[in-house]
Amino acid sequence: MTVRCLSSKNSVRLVHRHRQDSAAERMSSLSNGKSTKPFTLPRVPIDADQNDHDASAIASKAPLPKAVDPTSTAFQTGFSPGPSSKIGRRQWRDSTADPWEFNAWDNVQWDEEQQKLAEDITSKQAASPVPHEMKVKFNEAPADFWDTFYATRKDTFFKDRAWLRNEFPALEKAVKADFGPVRIAELGCGPGNTAFPILAANENPDLFLYALDYSPIAVELVKNNPLYNPKHCLGAVWDMSSPTLPEEIKQGTLDVVIMIFCFSALHPQDWSQTVRNLWRMLKPGGVLLFRDYGRYDLAQLRMKGSRFLQDNLYVRGDGTRVYFFDRDELARIMCESIGDCATQQDLNQKQPESDGAHQRFELIKLVIDRRLLLNRARKLKMYRVWLQGEFRKPLDEKLVDR
Repeated sequence: MTVRCLSSKNSVRLVHRHRQDSAAERMSSLSNGKSTKPFTLPRVPIDADQNDHDASAIASKAPLPKAVDPTSTAFQTGFSPGPSSKIGRRQWRDSTADPWEFNAWDNVQWDEEQQKLAEDITSKQAASPVPHEMKVKFNEAPADFWDTFYATRKDTFFKDRAWLRNEFPALEKAVKADFGPVRIAELGCGPGNTAFPILAANENPDLFLYALDYSPIAVELVKNNPLYNPKHCLGAVWDMSSPTLPEEIKQGTLDVVIMIFCFSALHPQDWSQTVRNLWRMLKPGGVLLFRDYGRYDLAQLRMKGSRFLQDNLYVRGDGTRVYFFDRDELARIMCESIGDCATQQDLNQKQPESDGAHQRFELIKLVIDRRLLLNRARKLKMYRVWLQGEFRKPLDEKLVDR
């Protein structure tokens, strides 16, 4: 049973306590030298005569960058990169230069043939879905797979995201000594690869950061980190799609919420409640900072057979889920009316006046970060797609649709 399905705060606490106890047992077994066997989903080829369906065709046909107008740096989305952002700045501007001189280029567009090939790959993936009984397993208790992931890999798998302050000016300002009181929450914090770079750079005595994850083992890793200081940070277990906010955070008290490669771990049926929770957590004027996987990213096209859960939602070999977003789709999800986000449980409960049907996040920016990575030694081309955005809760909470 997941936390979402429970009807009372007491039941939520009991489930959290049970999962924390289980996580503590796993961590104890690791510290005593016992190994925790990771979950591994068997690989199944998509075609009987094609054992390596890993988007190599896309990679081989990916175009090398074309020279662009030096005065043109704007994205198709209408967003121009800020002074510290790295996105979109590695564009080839000399038609006589060798693209292989560097290992990455931005905003490399696909042609129609490549687009069709990507669509064909995902169609074949859909024809080889996860068996129904396994779907239930992966969707019933997704946090358990992340527990196993972190129990075996601890804090060694993900790199620290020191680049975040370059991409999101709100974070760069918040850590300044004279900025003043600011409360930040990172959702899906894992072992702290976002939280601790922020805390390491922090000069603001009034900054406080909540590190939240639905994996108790991930939260335990955060608390065991030498940089963890209760004066400036609190790690807590919380499912972002839960019907209740975490006990540690009162409604309308956060200045910034960070979501880095975590929204994609949710099932689509959990999106609405999650957006509703984001709205409730943030102050008027508070911002959501977001980065996640984009549609037809290399990671999607490399998915093997029996990894397809539903359109654009997959399960990795370790049992964790991942969704690949289209830009317009993500904008609709994040900016739909909060009233439209209501679940049946919401409709059965009296909601605060501040959760009105005409309220929605404002889109500050939402960038498609298209990147062609070049392995110069092996002459390999790898096409990555990520979405990066900022959304704001309006200062006027009674803002109506325009």
